[in-house]
Amino acid sequence: MSTLPKRTELAKEQTWNLEALFASEAEWRKALEEAARGVEAVRPFAGRLGESPQVLLEALEIHQNRMLEAMKVLQYASLQLATEGTNPNFTRMVGEARAVVAELAAAGAYLEPELLSLPQATLERFIEAEPRLAIYRHYFEALQIRQPHIQSGEVEAVLAAASDPLGAHAATANAATNADMQFRAVEHQGQSLPVSHSTIGELLVHPSREVRKAAWESYADGHLAFKNTLTHTLQGSIKSFVFQARTRGYKDSLEMALAGSRTCGDNIPRTVYDHLLATFQAHLPTWHRFWRIRKKALGGKLHSYDAPIYDAPAPLVPSPKISFWEAAEIICRGMAPLGPEYVEPMRRGLFEERWVDWGQNQGKRAGAFSSGLKGTFPYIFMSWSNDIFSLSTLAHELGHSMHSYFTRQTQPIIYARYSLFIAEVASNFNQALVRAMLLREAQTPEHKLAVLEEAFSNFHRYLFVMPTLARFELELYQRIEKGGALTAPFLIERLAELFAEGYGGEVDLDKERLGADWMNFSHLYSPFYVYQYATGIAAANALARDVLEQGEPAAKRYLDFLKAGDSVYPLEALRIAGIDMTSPEPVERGFAVLASMVDELERLVG
Repeated sequence: MSTLPKRTELAKEQTWNLEALFASEAEWRKALEEAARGVEAVRPFAGRLGESPQVLLEALEIHQNRMLEAMKVLQYASLQLATEGTNPNFTRMVGEARAVVAELAAAGAYLEPELLSLPQATLERFIEAEPRLAIYRHYFEALQIRQPHIQSGEVEAVLAAASDPLGAHAATANAATNADMQFRAVEHQGQSLPVSHSTIGELLVHPSREVRKAAWESYADGHLAFKNTLTHTLQGSIKSFVFQARTRGYKDSLEMALAGSRTCGDNIPRTVYDHLLATFQAHLPTWHRFWRIRKKALGGKLHSYDAPIYDAPAPLVPSPKISFWEAAEIICRGMAPLGPEYVEPMRRGLFEERWVDWGQNQGKRAGAFSSGLKGTFPYIFMSWSNDIFSLSTLAHELGHSMHSYFTRQTQPIIYARYSLFIAEVASNFNQALVRAMLLREAQTPEHKLAVLEEAFSNFHRYLFVMPTLARFELELYQRIEKGGALTAPFLIERLAELFAEGYGGEVDLDKERLGADWMNFSHLYSPFYVYQYATGIAAANALARDVLEQGEPAAKRYLDFLKAGDSVYPLEALRIAGIDMTSPEPVERGFAVLASMVDELERLVG
């Protein structure tokens, strides 16, 4: 096939059920207009929160409900754009929805400063007089912790209104990457194989080294054509966050990111970040050994395209062919240790409610994600490739979606989200549990090696690529905070240096193309997000082992963790599940799992 199908040519079963959000664009536009009117519903409570418990409760509920309505409007438009990045109508819809969300946020910006002006004794008296306010106790307490960094109502209104233009850098990068970027097709055995964001993963695990090389080079060259544009968008995004951190009085950007800007904050101590980077660097020899074994297995040569940083390393054995529906059944079996409370709604989402958009089509953006809100399906975006890596991606995103499902089913709107710090725990937990089942059931060394290849793909991304990007990102922020600037040559050279350190001399590097890979990670537009992948996989593998070894008690603790949402701080949520991330021990355990798999790899290929 020389071209991907158009979106309209996909079978309905390969697409998600956005009709459950809005039946049509006309219905969406009515909701957009209603969301815009919500601004006037929020404003009248300014200056009145201390009048009575009932006024305070009404103000909080109206603001949350109106913001939820607006976010659903934005979600619908964003999901449409993700599947058709070249559609100008969807681009326009996203812009319209973002503007309404920003205006609504600005209209309600008085809430937190005004809440902080109320004496604690007044809030306690209000809670006693109006029991429905009791659910907000954690939120009120979290606000007190954030108080030094919350500005006056006027400043907060300006910051809220500026959220849309300050976020434009990511939107510009997204448009350049997903709409404008072009890639050379790969010619192979008389066929022209299209290179795109949705096909690159499949091409990079192709049995032919020539195909892998040509696809990797095409993908890198497509990004290099935009290196200066994307350098400026990334620098703009970093400067925006630095500006916000300084405006709010934080010592630096990392301090603000660890504190968390969400409703209840995160309160992650700096030591968690420092422990991760130190532990990662201490265990680089494990990765050097991994690359050395693969190099030998591939005939004594390992090139950049055999070890891409945005996808799985070149396979040592071909993946078994797995259809979407076969993978869905496998995942349901793998998650059985959590019981029917977990498996039944997940099965319903896979087979009946169409949570997943998995078809490949022209204009579909790269990557995979889970997205939803309270009252919506926890939608999943991905591109299916009929292999074990797609199975792994589906298991991962279902972990996010089931985490969202339980949080939204259990918590009120105020707590119906969860910190990014714990988001990657649930996703990696699913992969770990399904992988354990597949390894138990493997009938041949080749099958076991194929499952290990999926595991290495996962660990490579989370305990190799993401900690390296965390080191890279920290340097970028520190450079900007000291008054420096970013240039494309600097970004390319520095990233290539960091990954060369991780490869330990075992990989022949195309430094220009390797160093360009920072453009593949939209994660860098979410400040200090990438380190959480590494802490997430470490916690996930520890918790999965507990469930497999301890059974129902550990499973119950894990489900309670999924239900906690923002009702507790993320480190407390993990303690509910039975793990302490303030210690380096979970990350050490993660590297111990990796080392044991490297041992098994050496045995199987030796």
